[in-house]
Amino acid sequence: MFSQRTHGLRAASSRILLIGALAIWAAPALGQTDPGNPDLMQQAEALARQERMLRELRAEEQEKERLEREAQLDEKKKTDYEQGEAAAAPIEQALRDQKTLQESLLRQATGRNGNAGMESTGKSPRPSEQGPPSTDPRIAGRAPKDRVLPDEIFDRSKEEIQPGTWNNKEPLRVIRLVLDADADGKPELIRFIDRDQGTLIRQEADRNYDGILDSWHEYDAGTLTARVLDENDDGNPEVFETYRDGRVSLRELDRDDDGVRDVFYRYRGDSLVEERHDADNDGTIDLVMIYEKRLRVRTEEDTDRDGRMDLWTRYTNDGQIERVGQIERDTKGGGFADTFEIFESQGNKSVLLRREQDLNGDGEIDVVSFYVGGKLRRRQIRDADLVPLS
Repeated sequence: MFSQRTHGLRAASSRILLIGALAIWAAPALGQTDPGNPDLMQQAEALARQERMLRELRAEEQEKERLEREAQLDEKKKTDYEQGEAAAAPIEQALRDQKTLQESLLRQATGRNGNAGMESTGKSPRPSEQGPPSTDPRIAGRAPKDRVLPDEIFDRSKEEIQPGTWNNKEPLRVIRLVLDADADGKPELIRFIDRDQGTLIRQEADRNYDGILDSWHEYDAGTLTARVLDENDDGNPEVFETYRDGRVSLRELDRDDDGVRDVFYRYRGDSLVEERHDADNDGTIDLVMIYEKRLRVRTEEDTDRDGRMDLWTRYTNDGQIERVGQIERDTKGGGFADTFEIFESQGNKSVLLRREQDLNGDGEIDVVSFYVGGKLRRRQIRDADLVPLS
């Protein structure tokens, strides 16, 4: 609108100047050769006044246009800031919700406090899920020791175990040792000894003496290699452990007791290095947690349960406490991160410092938002058409 008015003023000014010039040029032809002619002088002065008025009017319009452009820009900045403030308000709540979600998932999957090792020392897990009550789930548990019992208390028999009974490819010639201390016909302990080697190869036990076998051990040359536990005495095992060098190397749980394992712990040496969880029991891993020196360093999560990871979290630590360092999100379901949130540590908390967004999915950052104390302070926008909603 301003450009149209300015163009009109310029056109009018040009017409007036042209008329004045023609009038002065035509004056000699009309016999008005006297430079002191009052009519001609009055016309020239009138034209000069009109030109000055037009210049002043044009300058005034240009100033109004400039002021209005600045007002529009200020209004846009104000709107952007207000939108940023509104967007920043739920940031901390979103982080708390995300943390609560992960803690809930961990409690559901493992039965332990999801804060363990993050911003507190945590609590010991339930005895039923990781050995003795004092066991730290991030420390590989030692292989349980079998009670030393004299052979005289067992009933002995020779048997042959058919191929496939215990995943054995060949028939096994064994001595079966049975202990039924209360003589109720329900053994508390059964051991199988390799007749050729004289070493323990399998043990079955009723740990709570309720008449139902709930523990099965496998051995290689007398060394424990695997253990299976039925924790609720329903005849369906829920805990599966593999041992190496005297410590658990793999621990698998059937959390909902449906016959399908849905929680997995992998150890290296004496420390936990990876957790995997199938939270909704659909057969697909939803959460992966990676550890170094018994501290979590990163996680991957499928938050919308579509079979693809869409949330990646990296942690920093001081050797004792884990803190969120960076969160990457796939907000559009493209299979790759498009939003990056960088945090700084303030005490035992992680506070949002910067957010980078690829709004159009071209692999380049379009908007960078800067935060102070978790609140938005300013933004850098590569393309004005790509303004984020939050």
